[in-house]
Amino acid sequence: MKRAALLIVVAMLSLAQRSRDDYRAAYRAWREADPNLEREASVGGAPIAQRTDRMAAEAAKCAAARKTFLEGMFLDEAPEVSWLETAAWNPESPATSTKSDAQFVASETATVARTIDTFANNPDKGIQELRQALGRERLALDALSLAIAQRKKATDAVSASSEAMEQARAKALDPSRAMLQGLRDAAEDTGREAAAWAEYYRKIGEGAAGTATPLTAVPAGVPPATLTNPAPAPPTVTPVPLARYIGAWTLPQTNRLFHGAQPELMDVLVNEENGKAKGTLFARFKLPPGSTGDPVLRFDFSGDLQPTRNQVFNLVTSDGTKGTIELIPGSAFNLLEVNFQTEPNAGKVRQADVVLVKK
Repeated sequence: MKRAALLIVVAMLSLAQRSRDDYRAAYRAWREADPNLEREASVGGAPIAQRTDRMAAEAAKCAAARKTFLEGMFLDEAPEVSWLETAAWNPESPATSTKSDAQFVASETATVARTIDTFANNPDKGIQELRQALGRERLALDALSLAIAQRKKATDAVSASSEAMEQARAKALDPSRAMLQGLRDAAEDTGREAAAWAEYYRKIGEGAAGTATPLTAVPAGVPPATLTNPAPAPPTVTPVPLARYIGAWTLPQTNRLFHGAQPELMDVLVNEENGKAKGTLFARFKLPPGSTGDPVLRFDFSGDLQPTRNQVFNLVTSDGTKGTIELIPGSAFNLLEVNFQTEPNAGKVRQADVVLVKK
């Protein structure tokens, strides 16, 4: 029986490791399949469409492997969380007779002591033997009293330890439940993420061929006849997909690339509507030692999107200083180079060139 249980545990661990390795391999295959796709998408032509199909397939494989991995983790962790929910450290109740035993022993010891004192000066040999027997009884009662005290001390220690374990269990329960819910949600989101990547690569392929179509679905209730000869959608204004500019961008945790002022924190949010971009930048910079300047900078920017790879917009800082910002698609689809410059303003950072990663 023990051997069978051990084999089951080993099999579960092997399956989890295999699932994790499959997911990692699928992710590497996807990311390494065509790292230059977005950079070369502006060239256009059929080869780009074929490459986007391949990347969409690799993304789907990665999503499936990730879903399997997350579901496996959920199945592994669910029994542990269930055990935390039902387990309770309720040790056996301390002996209810502990207090009464101690009182009884104390009473008997006092009685024996009084009897010994009563016969202390009696010269009768038999009485003296009785007194000696009573002395031995008192020693035994003293030993019994010590044993009761030690038992009470051990019982109190067990109770304290059990209470600490129960507190630790209760403290671990909420984070464990949140982790389990997070695994469930992440597994469910994988399908939506796979669909989003498929749509992303579809748009790259259509943009390269000059046949981009709207991302939005056909509204419910539109008659089929209306869609027989739909008007062709205009191609994207920018030579690379709008996703290379639009979205939330942040400073990476490691391997930071910058020129000029050194950033400690930077977040950029860019939105698009009707061919016009609008965004905000918030940053904190590391100033030279002894500097009394303001390390924090915030500004808004906006402007029309242009048919050029680099997009330049006018900006206005929170204190009214004007300048320009340039958004440059990075070497990978999830990188954006942000280069800004403002008019001179005492105590404020006025220029920086930083590579950000998409959130």
